[in-house]
Amino acid sequence: MTDEHAAWVLPLSALVCWVSCHAAFGLLKQARESAGWATAIWLAATGAAAGAGIWSTHFIAMLGYAPPLSISYDVRLTLASLGVAMATAFCAASLIRGAAGPIAIVVSGLVLTAGIAAMHFTGMAGVRIPGRFIWDETLVAAALASGTVLTCAALFVFTLRPARYPRAIAATLLTGAIGTMHFVSMAAARVLPDPSIAAPDDELARGALAAGVAAVMLTILAFSALSLFADRLRRANRTLASHGAALRVSEERLARALDAGSDGLWDWNIGTGQAWYSDRWLTMLGYAPGELEGLVGTWRRLLHPEDEPKAVELLQAHFDGRSPVYECEYRLRRKDGSWGWVHARGKVVERDAGDLPQRIVGTHIDIEARKLAEQQIAHMARHDGLTGLTNRTRFYELLRLALQEAADDGRTCAVLCLDLDRFKSVNDTAGHMAGDELLKRVAGRLAGSMHPADTVARMGGDEFAVLVRSDPSDECLRRLAQELISVVGKPVSFGGQTIEVGLSIGIARAPQHGLVETQLFSRADLALYQAKAEGRNCYRMFDAAMDEAVTRRRELERDLRTALTDGGLELHYQPQVRASTCEFLGFEALARWRHPVRGLIPPGEFIPLAEETGLISALGEWVLRSACSEAVRWTQPLKVAVNLSPREFQQGDLPERIFAILAETGLPPSRLEIEITETAIFADMNRALSIVLRLKALGISIAMDDFGTGYASLATLQAFPFDKIKIDRSFVGQVETSPQAAVIVRAVLGLGRSLGIGVVAEGVETAGQMRFLVGEDCEALQGYLFGKPQPIESFAEAMRGRQASDLAIRAAPVRQPAARMAFAS
Repeated sequence: MTDEHAAWVLPLSALVCWVSCHAAFGLLKQARESAGWATAIWLAATGAAAGAGIWSTHFIAMLGYAPPLSISYDVRLTLASLGVAMATAFCAASLIRGAAGPIAIVVSGLVLTAGIAAMHFTGMAGVRIPGRFIWDETLVAAALASGTVLTCAALFVFTLRPARYPRAIAATLLTGAIGTMHFVSMAAARVLPDPSIAAPDDELARGALAAGVAAVMLTILAFSALSLFADRLRRANRTLASHGAALRVSEERLARALDAGSDGLWDWNIGTGQAWYSDRWLTMLGYAPGELEGLVGTWRRLLHPEDEPKAVELLQAHFDGRSPVYECEYRLRRKDGSWGWVHARGKVVERDAGDLPQRIVGTHIDIEARKLAEQQIAHMARHDGLTGLTNRTRFYELLRLALQEAADDGRTCAVLCLDLDRFKSVNDTAGHMAGDELLKRVAGRLAGSMHPADTVARMGGDEFAVLVRSDPSDECLRRLAQELISVVGKPVSFGGQTIEVGLSIGIARAPQHGLVETQLFSRADLALYQAKAEGRNCYRMFDAAMDEAVTRRRELERDLRTALTDGGLELHYQPQVRASTCEFLGFEALARWRHPVRGLIPPGEFIPLAEETGLISALGEWVLRSACSEAVRWTQPLKVAVNLSPREFQQGDLPERIFAILAETGLPPSRLEIEITETAIFADMNRALSIVLRLKALGISIAMDDFGTGYASLATLQAFPFDKIKIDRSFVGQVETSPQAAVIVRAVLGLGRSLGIGVVAEGVETAGQMRFLVGEDCEALQGYLFGKPQPIESFAEAMRGRQASDLAIRAAPVRQPAARMAFAS
């Protein structure tokens, strides 16, 4: 007998089995995620779907089974097989719901496999044929083994979810397990006809079975739809739950941000005039939550009157659509009556059909701290940081406005330039802290003397300025200047010491002295310069002569610069002679300026100008280079003496620069003598000593010029290794008429002999002065008696060994023979 299955059996049974398994796994997932009675219901549905699928798969295959014998089915056993399938599937689902490890999964797989086998063999027991089934035990064992493996694999995939679509993969594996067990088991069955067994009486014919299978298939489809619906519902619920949780988190964050932030929220109903103000909006103004009425008019009542027009205008512009948002800074009245700055920003969120605004929402940000910072910055930009007075920039702005008014309306004003006298000595002796304190005290005194319409400013350092607009008459200005000099001159106590300074003032008026701020201030500064030149601690009014003097000075400065670059300067020399023999010892080089228009300009006029304008360094370098260049051409190796200004002596590279000039000109260092004054030394004693020592190390001689006129001559002689000291002409010129001068000169000569330092007497102009100096054993003399400063060519006869002037010969002591004027080293 040959058993055959129809061709449609395999695909139909596989499809029904996969659909039922997929639905069962979907229902099982709901059971795993549920609790209480819902779990039992979902487990029962899972068992029903899985059992129906297993049963349908079996009997669809049986409907396609066509043995050569008549066949029917026992109703009770057929229904019992369905019950077995559902019961075992329910048990396996219950186990797999709580499965937490591989052992529980394997146990659940074994239970489900046993249920599939039990359903299969119970259903086969209900088959009625005129014969008996004979089973191949090997194939049956193979069916059970393969089914067990595939079933456990399906449960592993569903439980552990190692793939992207675990339900579909698990349903496919379980379908393979069910199909394998059925068809391998059917292959293990052989029908043995038995004449003793009567033919079946069609207890359950194939048609009735087909109807039952169809009903079960419809049930499976219903379970599949239920599974799909439950899965969609679960996903929707999960999405809603996550969105709800996110919304709650967002609301909590927003609430915390609003509580912690500085923003106050407001929401206006424009049509009804109702408004909502957040608690932060109220508390930033000092009000308790709910203390103010929720109306738009509340905002209008709190708005500062000066800010209301601008705030309302900008709001209306936004209502009309002329601005995308409403934004404005204004002040609101706090509960304590003070005003607080806020930054308002809002936007219309609702409009009616006519495009009229109905609702606007926005924020208020407290900007009080920012406004205070802006005010401080604005104050700092216009006021001096130390004294609090108006600064230079603001002063010029006010002066420009005052001059504009003077030009437009015929008003008058005046500028006073103020400069403290002796302020530098305060810094040098008492320290910069004392200087700063003095400036603050002076600033307070100046401000206290001002009319409210006038302005006092600190221009920098110890310089101040006053803009007078109240009463700029000459009489008032003089009275004000006297008052300022008086109040500033009062002593100031600081650190246990008393500090006193003076005040010099220059005054210029507008429009008489100019209507341009720079010009007017410059002329007041000229008057100040004049006040300082005339003794300080006084005031001077500007006059045209000062401007002319400045113009001449500027022209002279320009011509001096031209002379330095293009020529016009020349050197004159004054001899230094040995007192006992009238022999030349050397020459002092002196700069002279022959102006192309003004002729020979005396050194007393252009040397101070060079010092004030910073040209003294260039001038000193020219003198040094020119003197060395001429001296190297002399027929006798006499010394040449060159004066250095205090500013030149402050240059740290002075020794190197002098040595470079000596190397350039070829003059031996031993023939150069540098003359310096105590002023150059006293500015920085340590630095000056270092420079002197470096010069002497080069072989250059150092002489102290104008000895006796300083205030620390003896200390300087002790500290510095001078080769020579020169007695100032102010003493030498009075030795014949002033006993005190004679005593001083004798003392200096004795001091030089005791210290081993050579002494030169400057300014010798008479024979009597020469006799006195020679009688006191003075070594060297210099003065008009032996020759005025002249070009070196004027001493050509002396170079040829001719006699000195008759005056010098007659002035020589009787014990000395008439000396021939010759160059001696």
